[in-house]
Formats: sequence, C-alpha cells, structure tokens
Amino acid sequence: METGCGYPLGSVRPLLFATYLAPCVRPLYEFAAAACGGSRLIDGNDWRDLAAGDIDVAFVCSPPLVWLGGAVEAIAAPVLADPRFEGRPLYSSEVVVSAGSACTSLDDLRGARWAYNEPSSWSGYWVTLSRVGGWEYFGEVVAAGSHQHALRMVAGGEVDGSAIDSQVLAVELRDHPELAERVRVADTLGPSPIQPVVVRAGLDAEVKQAVRARLLSLRGGQLHRYFVRRFVPAPDYSAIAAAVARLQTPARSR
Repeated sequence: METGCGYPLGSVRPLLFATYLAPCVRPLYEFAAAACGGSRLIDGNDWRDLAAGDIDVAFVCSPPLVWLGGAVEAIAAPVLADPRFEGRPLYSSEVVVSAGSACTSLDDLRGARWAYNEPSSWSGYWVTLSRVGGWEYFGEVVAAGSHQHALRMVAGGEVDGSAIDSQVLAVELRDHPELAERVRVADTLGPSPIQPVVVRAGLDAEVKQAVRARLLSLRGGQLHRYFVRRFVPAPDYSAIAAAVARLQTPARSR
C-alpha cells in the first residue's frame, strides 16, 4: 500500500494522526495529515495517551514532548508568516487585555484577574509562569480550558488578561472580527520554539523520514490560510525543558 508520502507500508496499518492543539487551527493539521498519508486525524484528549504508542504522528505543544521523554520524537515544526520570527520556527504569546484597559504590559496586571488555557501549554501557561514566577502574582487565576475561551473571557470582561498563542490569536481575530474591536495586545512573551510535530519512537525509521520529508515539502494551500510559510526540522526545545523543570510542572509530580 502506498500513502500520500509515497512510501510502502505493506501490512502496517495506515498512519494515525492526532492533534492536541487549538481547534481553530485544526484544518491546517488535517491538511498536513492527509498530505502525509494519515488515515485520519483525531482530536487528542490527554497528551499522556501518546506514551501508549497507538498514535503515529501528533501535533502537540512542547511541554508534553519534554514530559514524554523517549516515547516520542520531534521531527518538524512550522514557520509562521509573521515577519517578527524571521523565517525561524518560533512563535510568541500575546498578553491580551480588553480594548479599554489601561494596562500596557504584563507588569500592569499584577494582582489582576488572569486566565490560562491549560497546564500542558507553553504559550498559555508555562511562558507566563517563567515571567512572573508563580500564580500568586495575580489576584485571581482561572483555567479557561483553551486559548479561544480565554480570549473570549478577556473580551467579555470576565478576566483582565490572558496569554494567547500568536498564531491562534491571528486566526481568531481574522475569523471573528468582532473580537478585534474588544481586545488588544498589551505585551508579548517570547519568542519561543513553536510546537513540534512528533512521531512515536517505535515508528519505522523509513516512515519517519518519509513523513518528515513530506512535511518539509508542503507549501501554499491551508498553510497560508493559517499563517504558515512551511515546515522545517524541529528546533531545540532544551530551553523549554529547563524552564518547565525549574517551575516544577504538576504533570511530572503525578
């Protein structure tokens, strides 16, 4: 059997892809999975499921890559069209406040109401902790569950601020222009190495190479719609590993 990557899998089951990233960018991952011969793309519920080895390829944030150790391998990462990143696989977290807020930086949000998306996210959780040191910096902290919900909590005045993945923010403001009138960016955290594409460690070496090569060849189409220029080899995530270890991630203590 031949896949979209052009390699023979013989009796091996078709590749199973999963995404653990923002739902608003899901069409991009569907496009990439289909281009690489994925049988289907599923929505991952818990990144720890990747340790079982049932999922072949996943789009996941960088802290789970660290926590999973040798169970997965980063093979590629997107390069965003944002000129701030100069063609490198980086992204940032935008500190978003309401349009009428007087805050001009994260410093102004000390003691304020803050929303984070969820604890496996670098851009919505750990990057903020790495800047402020602990959640006690804020007066109130709530778990939004996703970047999209956190953004709407800010827009609706439920919280004073949140750190939003720069790519997700660009997509949300484009697709929901009413949000652009209700929020603004007060500060930027980063840039940081962008989320990796990972494969399970036990995946055949030739298949890994074929998936990587196909990802690196992708251009246009859904990439441009989701502000991606191309995929490149995965960057170094050691700085994120060091930061997460220093901040004593809850996931490692379970």
